[in-house]
Amino acid sequence: MRRIGRTRVSSLGVAAVLGMALATAIAPPSSSRWRRLLVRVAGWQAPPRNLLLSGLVLLVFPWDDILIDALYGGNPKLPTLVVYGVWSLFDFLVIWVLLATGRLIRPAFVYAGITVALDAMLAVVYLGLTQYTGAYLLATAVLKAAYVVLITTVMWVRLSRDPCPAGWAGRWFGLGPRARTVPPLFTFVAPLLVSIAVAYAATFFAALTCAGRGAHQVCGAYGPPIGHAFFAEAAHIVAILLVALAIEARLLVDRSGPEERALVGVTMLGLGVGIATSLTAAAANSETLPLVFGLTVQALAIGVTTALMLPFLRFSSDRR
Repeated sequence: MRRIGRTRVSSLGVAAVLGMALATAIAPPSSSRWRRLLVRVAGWQAPPRNLLLSGLVLLVFPWDDILIDALYGGNPKLPTLVVYGVWSLFDFLVIWVLLATGRLIRPAFVYAGITVALDAMLAVVYLGLTQYTGAYLLATAVLKAAYVVLITTVMWVRLSRDPCPAGWAGRWFGLGPRARTVPPLFTFVAPLLVSIAVAYAATFFAALTCAGRGAHQVCGAYGPPIGHAFFAEAAHIVAILLVALAIEARLLVDRSGPEERALVGVTMLGLGVGIATSLTAAAANSETLPLVFGLTVQALAIGVTTALMLPFLRFSSDRR
């Protein structure tokens, strides 16, 4: 640079200054980059309209604490706080992505934050209270009920036809003036929501049998032993329900859109998971496998509730 003439140096200096000023004016700050990332996530349209993400919320989310505990809870290399941190992070991301992809950025943070708060309270119960005591059963029952309310509200907001409701409740919670109007697609997830509540109730009443004296000797970490004959019978019942619902769904395909087919697919997946878990428990002749009882009861409830809900389903072609 020293060998270049004075005029060229000065011109380059002016150009450099102008370039830096222009770059400073054009380059977005860190906040703009964060907003751009949010906009990109909100504009991501995984077919069909990201409703397949509801499968994680409705099938995995209610049981991921048991799943993560069963996979990593006994690993001495992983501290307990790390295991619960992974669990909370997974819950946060599932709820946030589901709502953010529906252009509900603020409600995504609000409901994801509520999820982490519930996870923290449940972790305190798991770590601070003795299993199967009265306080433990009451606390877990209250928190599970809160999870059902949270999942129902999240799906209600996500399936609402008003993506940007007005008012503070709309901006932060996604609940606009038309919040009392049932979203048309909500009827497709109602059986899954009911099945989660039924499965939670079944596991709670099963845990009540472990509250007596001496029951700890036969009850495992995931509940009392359930006879494998129950799972063998349940697998056949769920298979029959799956076939029946598949036939009914095939008859209704002509009236359904991609959103309905996605949610029906989630329902069928729930039934398939129920069959797999019940057959696994029956084949292993095990009475204390984690998740199998809750998922089997959930599959049975999905089948029965969906069969009752079919006459009330509203399809896209019916709303045009």
